[in-house]
Amino acid sequence: MIFFIHIPKTAGTTFYEVVKKNHASFLKPKLNNLSELDLNMLPHQSAIRLPGGYYSAPQTLNMMLDSSSLDKPAFIGGHVGYGFHHAYDTTVRYISFVREPKERLISDYNEHCKPGRFFYDQLREKQFDINYYLELVLNDHLDNIMTRQIAGPYDFYLHERTEVSNKLYQRALGNMPNITFFSQENFDKALMYMFKEFKWSQLGYERKNVAKPYGTVTKNLNESLLEEVIQYDLKLFNEITVVNNSKLSKIEKVLFKLKTW
Repeated sequence: MIFFIHIPKTAGTTFYEVVKKNHASFLKPKLNNLSELDLNMLPHQSAIRLPGGYYSAPQTLNMMLDSSSLDKPAFIGGHVGYGFHHAYDTTVRYISFVREPKERLISDYNEHCKPGRFFYDQLREKQFDINYYLELVLNDHLDNIMTRQIAGPYDFYLHERTEVSNKLYQRALGNMPNITFFSQENFDKALMYMFKEFKWSQLGYERKNVAKPYGTVTKNLNESLLEEVIQYDLKLFNEITVVNNSKLSKIEKVLFKLKTW
């Protein structure tokens, strides 16, 4: 099973479009109709995209664990953390996309400025002040989100969350070798790896859910507050080695270009 640790604003929505093309079925279950979901009806080699909410993604996954047919999905992805193999006895291949932390955070702020997003109502009351967004992230313990997700557990958001400590950071470092990381900036190189390693053949894509800038967000940015929000993510990002070369043969390179056309 491929387990995609989807760090917010790292090309996940675009990636899911590729995932959908390369599996027998693609399911996006929601908590309010999960009781109607019968995994026994899924064909093998199916893919499941968990709900986008921080609560709903791990809650959905925990409910799915009660199913006797959870071995059918070949892919599960969502805003969850590392460690699913501790809860479910199966071989898990972890993958994740990463992005420069400050750039990712600004994109996440832009995303929350959209109606219906997690912090939208609170941000609207404060005229979408980016420093208030940083405070919200800290207060909800969503700072250093990459470190939290890589440290795990997979349902970390449902556990009591505290400030990120060096202990949590060290746990994330320890988990890193068990995850294949890709750079969002080199999306095609990630697809090249999947073409080679996962035998995915449908690789065409269009960029999805690109957050548009909301004003001049960095003009009055509180740099010390920003550093608190991403300090461990910056350290972890500098330690991560991403896949840069999948070592395709000449024939495979030709086939890859045809598949991404």
